[in-house]
Amino acid sequence: MKGLAFNVLLAVVWALFAGEVSLRELVVGAGLGFALLALFPRALGTGGYVRRVGAGLGFLGFFLRELTVANVQVALFALRPRPPLRPMIVAVPLRVRGDGPLTMLTAVITLMPGTVAMGFSADRRVLYAHAIGTPNVGAAHEAILAVEDRLLRVLDLPTHRLTRASA
Repeated sequence: MKGLAFNVLLAVVWALFAGEVSLRELVVGAGLGFALLALFPRALGTGGYVRRVGAGLGFLGFFLRELTVANVQVALFALRPRPPLRPMIVAVPLRVRGDGPLTMLTAVITLMPGTVAMGFSADRRVLYAHAIGTPNVGAAHEAILAVEDRLLRVLDLPTHRLTRASA
């Protein structure tokens, strides 16, 4: 939280120097403060914060792109007389741990049209999801792992994938 607290402090200082403490000035100050923190991460000790914020913005862009593509795909399925839905249930071994990250992962997966998180195994290491519109089980599996990869970057955790031998 050192980086976040420093960024908030820089935003407030900017607003005070601007002579107007308003939402607009606080947002400008936060942006300028973040730029300063990103320019000098070693000197200010904010490397982890800058990395997580960048990963969060990347995750947001990734999610919006995937959401748009999935919505268009489901809309095209609705317009076809016999859409190639190929419904399937996939079991995906997870690397993410903890209630918050698991909840975020399942929420993101369920928000995307064509996929629904169904539940976890008893040890919460495997996610079961229902998917439609993917060519095969491997593609559905990879789509869920791509979301998990992005989420792991936001959480600043290692992103190496499990192999079948280590799973």
